Amino acid sequence: MARPFGVYVHYPYCTHRCPYCDFAVTTERPPGAGRYARAVRAELSLRAPAFEGLSLRSVYLGGGTPSLWDAEEIRDVLAAIRDRFGLEAGAEVTLEVNPESSDPARLGAWRAAGVNRISVGVQSFDAGVLAKLGRRHGPERAEQAIREAAAAIGNVSVDLIYGARRSSVENARRDAERAVEAGAVHVSAYALTLDPDVMAEEVPLARLRREGRLPLPSDEDTLAQAAALRAALRRLGLRRYEISNFARPGRESVHNGLYWRHESYLGLGAGAYGCRRGEAGSVRYGNLRDAGAWLGAVEAGRLPTAEEDRIDARADRNERLMLALRTREGAPLAALGPAQAREAADLVRHRLAVRRDGALVLTRRGLDLHSAISERLFE
Repeated sequence: MARPFGVYVHYPYCTHRCPYCDFAVTTERPPGAGRYARAVRAELSLRAPAFEGLSLRSVYLGGGTPSLWDAEEIRDVLAAIRDRFGLEAGAEVTLEVNPESSDPARLGAWRAAGVNRISVGVQSFDAGVLAKLGRRHGPERAEQAIREAAAAIGNVSVDLIYGARRSSVENARRDAERAVEAGAVHVSAYALTLDPDVMAEEVPLARLRREGRLPLPSDEDTLAQAAALRAALRRLGLRRYEISNFARPGRESVHNGLYWRHESYLGLGAGAYGCRRGEAGSVRYGNLRDAGAWLGAVEAGRLPTAEEDRIDARADRNERLMLALRTREGAPLAALGPAQAREAADLVRHRLAVRRDGALVLTRRGLDLHSAISERLFE
């Protein structure tokens, strides 16, 4: 049976750049006359041969602000992907939207284009937190956007950020409640990250933090905010199925699940990443981040690759283990070597993990220490 894979399409254009965002985005005016969509289709033709033989399970349109992208161009891109690989009716097709660029008319157009899942970038329902994050929408507009998406599409995810300036345990709890009350069936919740070791570039908030001009909640308070948010979602029927992701049963993200299960993904667009898994290891690539440079390369018939890493079999196994431990399914015990099995037993003794259905599954406390635990288990 063919291995599954997903397609990620990056739309880098934004009207405003949030001061915590290190994604490949630009506030330049998008090129007209369908130029970006044509370039995405051209890159698809260049990269598709490496993914032949796999079974397409999902498409994710992220950014940037893809809710600024013309719906007809989105339709054309999805049609090209479907024509090249085939996509089962009802397969998950997600579009990220900002509250200020989503409305019933656009939602109807996106649905007609083939979108059947909406991810709303809310971040918070607290006006003070939103202001400090540089967001352009207010709490009421965010809630309205979720309700409209739930009515038009039905399958709605919401992104939340905790641990930000002016965040508190109470508004973390309330953020979770308002998201679900408005109609979200899936929530992704992340602590604000300004760590230079994991960021692609130093963003304004990271610079302020380095200069000592951005007071943030303590680590203990941030953990308390996370706990309050998780407890609220659990009470409302969303279960934690990955470190930062929660869903009603059956509403888990198909696309993100492919990442966590160590499957291949085809990345298209400026700054997109892709990875082709194989028995002997993986090949991961990253596209040119500058939208103009990416367009120039693709339109000249060249792969717009900025970086490429060949991951050997040992590193690939470690990555597979690390990803599996993020999820409630955990890592198969049968795949662990003798030294890893001894470490796993120690984790179980210290109640950082349990053995369940033939897998090593991290407990709540273990998930908070996921990175350190994964390194202990690496070959």
